[in-house]
Amino acid sequence: MIRLLNRWQMKAITLKHFWAKALGLTLIISGLFGTQAIAREPETAEFKPQLRFAVMMANSHALNATKDGKRVIIIPGWGFDLDYRFHKRWSVAFQTDVKLQSFEVEEENVMVKRTFPVSVAGVIHFYPLKHWSFYTGPGCEIEKSKTVFLVKAGTEYSFEITDRFEIGLNFIYEGKIKLYDSFTFGIALNSRVWEKGQPKKPKKIE
Repeated sequence: MIRLLNRWQMKAITLKHFWAKALGLTLIISGLFGTQAIAREPETAEFKPQLRFAVMMANSHALNATKDGKRVIIIPGWGFDLDYRFHKRWSVAFQTDVKLQSFEVEEENVMVKRTFPVSVAGVIHFYPLKHWSFYTGPGCEIEKSKTVFLVKAGTEYSFEITDRFEIGLNFIYEGKIKLYDSFTFGIALNSRVWEKGQPKKPKKIE
């Protein structure tokens, strides 16, 4: 019984450390740059809530990943996001990504194979500027042998192409509890699929 309690205490401490890392990283960066950025931002047109869909091509670096005994430097992947921006400074998003390569990571001195794992997470974005956000949130990495809890923290800066489309640059940290950490750089194509008050397209009369 004592061993079981100790094990749960260790898990709780580990979980707190990961949350502290992710939230601390986001808050520190936001605190350093957010206030000044908000002060410098010019007044724009009235904000309207909007829904955005994004497709991201990404490369991840898993800190202790190997394949066939050799260290893995880059793991390619694709990401898909659905983001609802309900306020000028805030949005919530559902993010998912799939890694396009199998690899192994060490868990308690045993090598564990991860076969094309899929990650899902719910995050909240803070926007110090219109096209620059910081985000964090919980999720899980799903794989046939083992599903693990993760915490994600990242930042995105986007460049407007048209009124509807943007190119976004993402830098992301993911911590998988007691398994492995990864850093990801991705390039996303963002598309606004809905905006409050957007006029409907007229129906064609045949």
